[in-house]
Amino acid sequence: MNVIEINSSPEMRVHPITDQDVCVVVDNFLRNPENLVEFAVEHAAAFEPQAVGYPGVLYDVPGSAMDAINRFIRSQMSRRFSFFKGDVRTSTYLSMATRQPGELAPLQRLPHSDPRASLERNNYAALVYLFDDPELGGTGFYRWTNRKLIEEATSMEIDRAGSSADFLAGHLDMYRQPPRYMSGTNEVAELLLEIPPRFNRLLFYSGDVPHSAHIPRPERLSADFARGRLTLNCFASVRPK
Repeated sequence: MNVIEINSSPEMRVHPITDQDVCVVVDNFLRNPENLVEFAVEHAAAFEPQAVGYPGVLYDVPGSAMDAINRFIRSQMSRRFSFFKGDVRTSTYLSMATRQPGELAPLQRLPHSDPRASLERNNYAALVYLFDDPELGGTGFYRWTNRKLIEEATSMEIDRAGSSADFLAGHLDMYRQPPRYMSGTNEVAELLLEIPPRFNRLLFYSGDVPHSAHIPRPERLSADFARGRLTLNCFASVRPK
């Protein structure tokens, strides 16, 4: 993979999520985003299906391609989110959501928070939309309204994948209905902010804020990398100031 380059003067805005949390949105972020789409098309066989977690396929992007984005996180985002520029540890994936609602695991129907590497470190996430179709959906940010129930279900899933299905169906009407992607307020979470997709748009936010892909029309998901819901996802583990 070639080195990923970013524009020298991207368009940056800040959207409040809560009183404490924001999402930074940067349009026109990458210099040649089409190159990443072409790379995904040419290397489709290298993407790996995920048994749990992400509802689709992933490609592990080598760190050598990420120098410019890592510099952007250290120099720009460290000031807006108050973490040290040094000791920023990142992992990056090309990701494409492909599962239809009936194929989702129990917790894939809900928002999630990114797990921390340790209690002394914080998590942040960067996401770049690499698709043109706005009906493939953006990203939603949430507030838990029934955190305890979700923590119990998550503990069950850690012990055995899929084991929370009956538990959730016993407590929530939404799990007695046909499966669907999270795309609004429901019994366990309140939608606070939805950022619509736009080709070559970056989102940067705290991984502690519950979030999920906001996919109201999953029938438009595709396994074709040239027109599917392809994103670049970077996870940064940092030391807070």
